[in-house]
Amino acid sequence: MVRARGPVHRRRRRDLDRRPGHARPGRRPPRRRPPRPGPSGARAGGGRGPRAGHAPRAVAEALEQQAHLAANDDPDRAVDLHHQALAERVEHGLCTFYVDSLDALATLDAGAQPTSEAVRVLAASNQAREAMAYPRDPAGRLAHDTCVERLRAALGEGAFAEAWAEGAGLTLEEAVAYVRRARGSRGRPATGWDSLTPTELEVVRLVVDGLSNPEIGRRLFMSRGTVKAHLSHVYAKLGVANRTELATHTGQRLRPTPP
Repeated sequence: MVRARGPVHRRRRRDLDRRPGHARPGRRPPRRRPPRPGPSGARAGGGRGPRAGHAPRAVAEALEQQAHLAANDDPDRAVDLHHQALAERVEHGLCTFYVDSLDALATLDAGAQPTSEAVRVLAASNQAREAMAYPRDPAGRLAHDTCVERLRAALGEGAFAEAWAEGAGLTLEEAVAYVRRARGSRGRPATGWDSLTPTELEVVRLVVDGLSNPEIGRRLFMSRGTVKAHLSHVYAKLGVANRTELATHTGQRLRPTPP
């Protein structure tokens, strides 16, 4: 005699079916969905997304844009900002974009006074771009061609060709070192207030205002390490040892910036 299967039997069967790893005959086990990507592209639970590590590049590009905006009214500040962008790229190994900084600095240099240094830097940038298959955009190509023609006309064909050949023989790293050395060899005394670059002066003002290194970095779009490097240069140029001495030495020379 077969007993009828009532509600109690069916309830017990459902409880058995719900046990972990248990599937009824003829049924596939439930599929587990993968975790959804987070806003940065990383999966939930950790991991690096495709945007990870892009902050230094964005900082360098922001500095570069500030430099382009300042170029007409304050060329010295523009040069300083381009050097900051280059320093950020070098610090984080953004080698492809070194040439953008080299082009910008050579163009500013040529605009102020046509020199063989600008020719060498442009030639080195050309060689590096060809090697990396990283061409200039149309606007950059126009600016480059205009700058080259200005330099050729100012220096003469012979001097231009000689400087171009010398620059074409530089590696990208050598060209970067050449630009950074040239910056320190002209225009400013080695010590004292007149030796400070526009960015170093801004750092001093913000230190006097009481900002910390991270706060200064956020204000000026630079890393904490770059702020620290600027302060080291300032201390050496002004002959002070720390922030307290810097504030005392500054006195009324630099007024705090308005809030």
